Amino acid sequence: MFKRTMLVVVCLAVMASLLAGCSQGSKPAAKQREVVLIVKNLVNPVWVDCKKAAEEAGAKLGIKVTTLAPTKPDNNEEQLRAIEDSIAKKVDAILLIPADTKGIVPGVEKANAAGIPVFLLGSPIPGGKIVTLIAVDNVEAARSVTDAMAKKLGGKGKAIILDGVPGSQSAEDLHKGMMEALKNYPEIVVLTSQTAKFQRAEAMKVMEDLLQRYPDVTVVFGANDEMALGAIEAIDAAKKSGQIAVSGLDANADACKAVDAGKMLMTCDKGWGRTGAIGVEQADKYFKGEKIPERILVPTAVVDKSNVDKFLKK
Repeated sequence: MFKRTMLVVVCLAVMASLLAGCSQGSKPAAKQREVVLIVKNLVNPVWVDCKKAAEEAGAKLGIKVTTLAPTKPDNNEEQLRAIEDSIAKKVDAILLIPADTKGIVPGVEKANAAGIPVFLLGSPIPGGKIVTLIAVDNVEAARSVTDAMAKKLGGKGKAIILDGVPGSQSAEDLHKGMMEALKNYPEIVVLTSQTAKFQRAEAMKVMEDLLQRYPDVTVVFGANDEMALGAIEAIDAAKKSGQIAVSGLDANADACKAVDAGKMLMTCDKGWGRTGAIGVEQADKYFKGEKIPERILVPTAVVDKSNVDKFLKK
């Protein structure tokens, strides 16, 4: 009787051990977090830099980062659909660089309703709830490069300003920064300011027309590098290379090469690569329950012939 009882005890112990092992073996692995980065386009090199930095940060942190961009650059409707698709896929967070700061609000509100946190990269939006805004101060960035440009020109000139997408917060802030700087240089006369929608090809066409209307122009302030580079193409085609000084903003790879070659006088590093990485890092902290600041300011730096080598190496 005693032997039979001991045998039963041993069998039960073995079965319990096996069941425990099976239970541990079948325990599902922790779900990999998925973050979607929605950019304005993948034509402008700065958004490509942002995508690359975000995906590299995700790889280091074990977060899957998927980048979505409109097929038509800066298209709000496509960005809204990208948000809706991300909601349907139940992603863990959305990093958003809005093309239209007002038009994107309904998409952010849908993400809010679905309980998906939104991290805003770039300009503030007038509605919806976000975890944090990660951005440069566009007013200050434009003011700093315009001021440096004006000083380089001795405070004199006849200027054309190439603005971004009409109505977008970033375009308004950049224009404001340029005009604030130019108030200190009354001998720099602004001949006109026109939109080129932040796009190189558009800027080339706009500048071709403006060169006909304002043959005495001596300086072009571009609200981003793509427009500045488009203006340079038009200036070269008009055989006015070296006669018109050009500045931009963003410090993308092509602009830095143009500064090094003397085609562009200066630009401003707005740290878009760093911004993409910071966005993913903040999302990781959010997942871990850490406190996230409402605003994270990304530093800027004016880039000219004296320091462009550092940016070319990146």
